[in-house]
Amino acid sequence: MEKRLRTVVLFLFFSIILFPLFPFGSGVSQENLVRFSLWAQTEVYPGFFKSDVSEKEKSLNIVREEDEWYSVPVRKIREIAPFLVEGMVYGWRFSYTPYDRARGVEEFFEFEPVNRLSEEELSRIHYKKPWAEGDRLSAWVEFQRTAFQSHRFRAWESVLHPRIKGVGFAHLSKGFDGIREASEEALKNAVREYERTILKTKPKEVSGIVLIREPPLIGIDAGRYRITLDFFMETDRILEYRTF
Repeated sequence: MEKRLRTVVLFLFFSIILFPLFPFGSGVSQENLVRFSLWAQTEVYPGFFKSDVSEKEKSLNIVREEDEWYSVPVRKIREIAPFLVEGMVYGWRFSYTPYDRARGVEEFFEFEPVNRLSEEELSRIHYKKPWAEGDRLSAWVEFQRTAFQSHRFRAWESVLHPRIKGVGFAHLSKGFDGIREASEEALKNAVREYERTILKTKPKEVSGIVLIREPPLIGIDAGRYRITLDFFMETDRILEYRTF
């Protein structure tokens, strides 16, 4: 009887923890619905007190009044989500100058969203099926594309844009800034590796636009965020050195 009871308890426990993972598998098309998972650690941050939870945060479907402990990771997820949704819906504009020791040129890289999400668009970001596992609170982020945005995504797919992929890292203590820093490094590495395949010599500058084509993969590696990003790429211009 005890063995049977333990089996039932274990089944219920793993069903609660793992069930949210299956309805939203990675095989879902991103054409009409942007969908990806995000997580944040649940430890209490310095300076955080329960009384700091707003009524708006209590009303979110991923935090109940009795679960104020999770309000900080909820905030972190809500900070990160729009940044990644912008990259998946509108894309990021970048400019890259490779390091060139012979010419005394330092590496330079910058990027910014092509368009920022409007207040109305921000309100269309939804957080679904939260689950806690270890020291993390996770949730699925969903954003329904408009007809125009779906058409734009199909245009990126149909045109012969190269697919590029990169991995970036940043220290966990940096929080949201760490996700942005790791994303910047992932994009820079993706652009750099692609540029090496099409150019015989280092360019003076490469600039263009990328659109995140697959859900971002965010993990931990040796105390750092590790983010893998997969892009469509459109090159605006490639400037080459005229003389050595």
